[in-house]
Amino acid sequence: MAKKKEFDNLAVWIGILLFFFVLAYWLPLKVMVSTWWHNDDYSYGFLIPLVSLYLFWDKRAVIRTLPIGSSWAVFPLLLLLVFISLFGVLGSSSTISITALPILIFLFSAFIFGIPAVRKLILPLGILVFMIPVPPIIEYHFSVFLKLISSAVGGKIIELLNIPVHVSGNVIDLGTTQLQVVDACSGMRFLFPLIALGILSSYFFEKVMWKRIVCAMAAIPIGILINALRIATTGILVNFWGTSLAEGFFHDFTGGVFFIVALAFLFLVSLILRKLPPKEPPATSRTSTEGSEFASVRKSNINPAFYTSVLTLAIVGALTWSTGTLLPIKIKGGIQSFPLVIGAWEGRSESVDAQITEKSGAEESFYALYKQPGIAVVTLYMGYRSSAFLDNENFFHSPTICLPSQGWATEVSTHLIHDVPGLGRLKVSKIVAENMGTRDLVYFWFQTKDKTSPDKDTNRFDLTMHAIVRNNTYDLFIRPVTRISPNEATADAEKRMDGFVRDMVPTLVKFLSERQYEEKK
Repeated sequence: MAKKKEFDNLAVWIGILLFFFVLAYWLPLKVMVSTWWHNDDYSYGFLIPLVSLYLFWDKRAVIRTLPIGSSWAVFPLLLLLVFISLFGVLGSSSTISITALPILIFLFSAFIFGIPAVRKLILPLGILVFMIPVPPIIEYHFSVFLKLISSAVGGKIIELLNIPVHVSGNVIDLGTTQLQVVDACSGMRFLFPLIALGILSSYFFEKVMWKRIVCAMAAIPIGILINALRIATTGILVNFWGTSLAEGFFHDFTGGVFFIVALAFLFLVSLILRKLPPKEPPATSRTSTEGSEFASVRKSNINPAFYTSVLTLAIVGALTWSTGTLLPIKIKGGIQSFPLVIGAWEGRSESVDAQITEKSGAEESFYALYKQPGIAVVTLYMGYRSSAFLDNENFFHSPTICLPSQGWATEVSTHLIHDVPGLGRLKVSKIVAENMGTRDLVYFWFQTKDKTSPDKDTNRFDLTMHAIVRNNTYDLFIRPVTRISPNEATADAEKRMDGFVRDMVPTLVKFLSERQYEEKK
């Protein structure tokens, strides 16, 4: 009876910790679930917590025998991750805050219940990694790699049927038709759930360590091969019956069919491994509790770690939820009412599609072409957010990512503009972008209240400090661009851009000071 009471107490402690964890990280958890719901590539995320819970239930006999005692050696690392996650939440970085979630769960568990206990539960805790959407920068580069290799292998498969085909990057040219392997066809939605299933398969069906590793790792080449086979099949069908088979219902249907084929290959690998020596010992029941004894819970050791964790999560929750009480700072007439006359520069505004504005991470935006006699055109884009703290799941998109994805070759550096009225010196990010013989000079920086920064991370730190001090919510992304003419030196284009920025910044400061107001909730 005493054992059951101790086990029940442990369940209560875990329930309290989960409550405070959800309370503290409600914002990134909400964004993560929204990604599962709206992005088909990560819709499997709903299943991962359920799988984790089942694995804990499957190990309940092991849990009853675990030696439980807090590990204070973990606390410094835990505290570091808490600060990083707080930076992600208050600095409006859903990537940082969401990625930190499974690591925080792991570290809180190790801190309160001990490293030996967590080592025994590495799988049910570790599987939670698969609920995290891949960070955009990693997804971009990994997706490019998968598209290229899937296109190349798919092209080779098409060639085996004596169909003329030429593969250039992610474009499959069939002569009369060209197929472009886009991000949705990169195989990302195949690969990560397949790896998770490979790990689960190795856990349930393999007992020899090297077989478990092979079974889990086999999911990677299987995922790539099956996606290439899907692309090849689409190319073959399009070659004979037209491009309608490469889109719509048939495209989605083949994705499901080939995922089932990938599962069949994974099952085949498991069958082959089971035939190889050493033979597996007879299976034993994982759920039997006969002879098990619940290891003593050293309350005097656990209680301080437990209370420290609850206090830490309560502080994080208080800081993150308090941002919701900060009033958004709106602009009368919106950012689109920014002046079209800046000194000697005269502008012509152009509308920006609302969906593009939202996807760029802005709440509202401004775009105009400015010119003065004898000087080349400078275009100005500004994105504005009245409340930056994860109200929008996206954050401002950096041109360092957007331009390469559109086919531009970029040379990125920082640039210092001197004698800027009101700021003195302004440090900006500078990009020289080239595409098909055309060159553009791009400046961009982020601005929140009296802070300017050339990169996202510094800007997020500024937002974090504003959230803690509670003195600001708005954020601004500014990006002027000018075309570098064929016979023009980059230094001359820089002089033109520097002059425009010197004229534009005091106009922007005056505009914000006159038109900003706090929107009452």
